[in-house]
Amino acid sequence: MSPNTWIVEMPAQKTRSQPYPRRVSPYRTASINRDAFTRDSTAVPEPVPLRNHDYPVFEDIRTILSVLKASGLMPIYEQVSNYEVGPPTKTNEFYSFFVRGAVHALTIFNVYSLFTPISAQLFYSYRETDNVNQWIELLLCILTYTLTVFVCARNTKSMLRIMNEILQLDEEIRRQFGANLNQNFGFSVKFLVGIAACQTYIIVLKIYAVQGVITPTSYILLAFYAVQNGLTATYIVFASALLRIVYIRFHFINELLTKYTYGQQNKRKGGGGRRARGNNNINPNAAIMEHFPEDSLFIYRMHNKLLRIYKGINDCCNLILVSFLGYSFYTVTTNCYNLFVQITAKGMVSPNILQWCFAWLCLHFSLLALLSRSCGLTTKEANATAQILARVYAKCREYQNIIDKFLTKSIKQEVQFTAYGFFAIDNSTLFKIFSAVTTYLVILIQFKQLEDSKTDDPVPEQT
Repeated sequence: MSPNTWIVEMPAQKTRSQPYPRRVSPYRTASINRDAFTRDSTAVPEPVPLRNHDYPVFEDIRTILSVLKASGLMPIYEQVSNYEVGPPTKTNEFYSFFVRGAVHALTIFNVYSLFTPISAQLFYSYRETDNVNQWIELLLCILTYTLTVFVCARNTKSMLRIMNEILQLDEEIRRQFGANLNQNFGFSVKFLVGIAACQTYIIVLKIYAVQGVITPTSYILLAFYAVQNGLTATYIVFASALLRIVYIRFHFINELLTKYTYGQQNKRKGGGGRRARGNNNINPNAAIMEHFPEDSLFIYRMHNKLLRIYKGINDCCNLILVSFLGYSFYTVTTNCYNLFVQITAKGMVSPNILQWCFAWLCLHFSLLALLSRSCGLTTKEANATAQILARVYAKCREYQNIIDKFLTKSIKQEVQFTAYGFFAIDNSTLFKIFSAVTTYLVILIQFKQLEDSKTDDPVPEQT
């Protein structure tokens, strides 16, 4: 996709001589306030002093950032100011390098152990089809985490640049409107707790299922297997949180632009073509069209920056997303297959295997739903800007020229969040994965039936 798909350059308007001619307030509001979109002097929120230690945006996801920093997936950056982060120090950079080196060393050790008789007590099954599925799932898990570590190390500077662009964008919004777009990201902490609980429960189930005494090497395999799954899932939650941050800012400019639409302007005039009497019929949510040129310049500039951030997040995560979606797809398929085998088995159903399968399915379904929803909401809000702008009420030819320039450049340039360009990730992704799981599950069941038929058929004696 060409860069022009993401960036729409608009010429500066001559209606204002300075970037921020409006009233500039050194205060902030506690949350997104609709009154911040208007110029009604009676709707100014009560000021709250901006504290020096108040760290916008990423303070809301500091827990998940701490986990990623400790694991080497995120750089231990330095806080330069409230709206800027700097590169890590030499000590922190060495720590991240050491952690990533230890991770790759353990990965090599685990791959070696899997191909030796040491892993027989952990990964053993009675059917050939089950063995193949289990080995493919394990190798996909190792590949996904190794690729995650490698991509995160390569994109350290890009991730810091994205964070700084988000912070600078928030600084512009605060200076222009006095609004703070922070939002409670409690879902990230809930997902962290859920990931840790699921991985612990799965490992406990695996330990109880092992026959005999577990060797120290097997404990290392199990522990690192849990860490690989947990940290990969944590990075997916972090990517979803970044997309939610971008979504909130897209929503802000769309709400600001909505004040100039035809419907809102009609409400301001009294509606229905009737002339408003006095000031009682004036809609405080509608913006004055005289301010449209300066607001449109701010909106276009902010929209371009958000598209650049959106594309930057996609570039930093696309390889990880391809690998994770493949691993998640295969894990969901194999666990559904194991549930089918247990339910249709003639013998006693194993409660251990049932709990194992349900734990994996809950974990991956929730992660896929979170990722799909975050991508879908952000993509929809990014594409909605041109649609809202097309409904702007503009009698003046000058205003209409401003709208036409943006619409001309944004037409047929739909924004998409993709998995390395293979397919778009949105609200329909979950349905597509379920469809693929169903297809592959039928194939696995057919292989199982073929294998069972070969076991049941007597072998003819040779004379």
